[in-house]
Amino acid sequence: MNSSNSDKESMPEQEKSKEIFKRKEEHLKIPIEYNVQHSVNYFDDIELIHHAIPEIDLDEIDLTLKFFNKKITAPICISAITGGHPISKEINEILAKAAEEEGIIMSVGSQRIGLEDPTTIDSFKIVREVAPTIPVIGNLGLGQVGSVYFREDDLTNCIDMVDADVMAIHLNALHELVQYKGNISYRNFEQNFKKIREVTNIPLLAKEVGSGINQDLALMLDRLGFDGFDVGGAGGTSFAAIESKRNNFDNGQYSRNLAEVFREWGIPTPVSIINVRKASQKMTIATGGLKTGIDIAKSIVLGADIGGFAYKFLKSSWQDRKNNTISNTLREIRTLKKELRSSLWLMNLNNLSELKNKREKCVILGNLYFWLNQ
Repeated sequence: MNSSNSDKESMPEQEKSKEIFKRKEEHLKIPIEYNVQHSVNYFDDIELIHHAIPEIDLDEIDLTLKFFNKKITAPICISAITGGHPISKEINEILAKAAEEEGIIMSVGSQRIGLEDPTTIDSFKIVREVAPTIPVIGNLGLGQVGSVYFREDDLTNCIDMVDADVMAIHLNALHELVQYKGNISYRNFEQNFKKIREVTNIPLLAKEVGSGINQDLALMLDRLGFDGFDVGGAGGTSFAAIESKRNNFDNGQYSRNLAEVFREWGIPTPVSIINVRKASQKMTIATGGLKTGIDIAKSIVLGADIGGFAYKFLKSSWQDRKNNTISNTLREIRTLKKELRSSLWLMNLNNLSELKNKREKCVILGNLYFWLNQ
């Protein structure tokens, strides 16, 4: 089903760009048109402890914090969604405008296509053009950083492309495995990362994209020099499920679609948060199945700093694109803030620090309990 990394690299540049361009469009449309979410969301196994007589004023609860060197109004991140396609430019502009207005973090999708096809760069640059003050997270993949063809300038160019405050290296081994001609050789990752660590002055995040992070890997990434984590656990969008909907299954060679078999693979997001926090105290974003502001609170009580959302904002921006507005995305951000503030109020907590890593403020039930206590 998959070719080797060297086969991928030997493809003509024009052919590679066309393939990536088509994939970018499909990755936007498939989650809108099909159910590609994991079947189990482990945030349902967490209950926060209610306090019946809140002794604080709701409006005085402080949701602000610093994300590295920039202050944000609430621990909310628009997670990596897209880039590299005309539709992507429209989506990124909507998301960035809303993020700027509400003072939260904005991430871009993989910038690989921007390196390979300069005509797509505007779909990424638009983010900083309309969002001059908020934290922006750039994005390059494990497959690129781990390639024998990787150059340190590749990361620098990605940073410059979006004037990034932080750069994420996304870890998507499962996605590459089930993707047609995906990158499935990462032997050079560690040595290449050490080189870019030496020459990169902005923070670098290790970002999973739906399969989660185990404790041993978190320890290794922490020691390697990453400045933080995006746990990207199982529970939200399954990229294996997305690939199962694309027309890239070799029926002649195999009896089953590998992407369909592995659509539920991964470590749940709550478990990934705990795994990372046991290994490191660095900045941690929780992504993978968060749906509401309550889920942000649940993530923080387990040790995360910030909650990230992709599918939710893909849907809101898709609707905004149809209506030539940003109102749906703005309303979603404001709703998340209201839900998070309400959660703190109902727990009688003044700010995020009173919630963070306070396991006594929650009860863990069901299958999540077994994950954590096997």
